Order: sequence, then C-alpha cells, then structure tokens
Amino acid sequence: MNFHETKMGSIFFNHQLPELIGALREIAAALSKPAPAAIQLADMGTPDFLHNLFYGNYEPDIYGCVTVPSRLDQNVKEAEKALLPALGQSKKLFEQYQRAVSERNSAIAEQSYCCGYRTAVQMIVSGLAMPPQAGGAPDE
Repeated sequence: MNFHETKMGSIFFNHQLPELIGALREIAAALSKPAPAAIQLADMGTPDFLHNLFYGNYEPDIYGCVTVPSRLDQNVKEAEKALLPALGQSKKLFEQYQRAVSERNSAIAEQSYCCGYRTAVQMIVSGLAMPPQAGGAPDE
C-alpha cells in the first residue's frame, strides 16, 4: 500500500498539503510588499539628517541636547577666582576648586553620553523607518 492510499496520506494530500501551499503563497505575497515602518519619525530638520550626521554636520542643540549647565560653570569660575590669590596658603580653597571642576566635568560627561545615546537611537530608528511615500501609501 502506498502512502497516498492510506487514511493519513489522504488527509495529508487532500487537506494539509493545500493548506501548506496556501500559507507559503501568503508568506511570499507578504514578503514581496514593502512593510510600512513601525515607527514614524518626527521631522529631523532636514531630509539629509543621516548624511549630515555621518559627515559631522551635527548640532546637538537642534536635536534636544542642552548646553553645559551654567550654574556649574559659575561654581568653577568662583572657586578659581578665590584660589588664585591664595594658592600657596590654602589647601581648602584648592580642594573646593577641584570639587567644582570635578562636578562640572561629570555633568559634561553625562550630557555627552546622553547626547550620544540619543543620536545613536535616532540613527537606528531612522534606519528602520521607511521614508514617506509621495502618495501616502507604499507601492505595491
């Protein structure tokens, strides 16, 4: 007895195989169409955002990164002003100056990390997002 003559063979050839062929056709049809982007990006300022970013034409303030905290800069300037006249006399003033500089540098490093992280995420998402079509719907 051949497989196609058995009950399981009949079920396979008459039901399972046509369903498998139909599923493969659906997969092929889905893969032939471009998928819409899962995320639509906000306007990045220019259509050449990734190109400009790659070539270093990046201004952090435009993309949400803030400038160095001015309060911390002021602390460093005040400590330096107090330190210069008394440099040889007071270790305490020098330590105050060092703490202020360290605090400012830590804030700058943290800001740089956040800016870099945001930029990397924007680049990844920009690479995943499909550019908008002129007609509004993807070509089929």
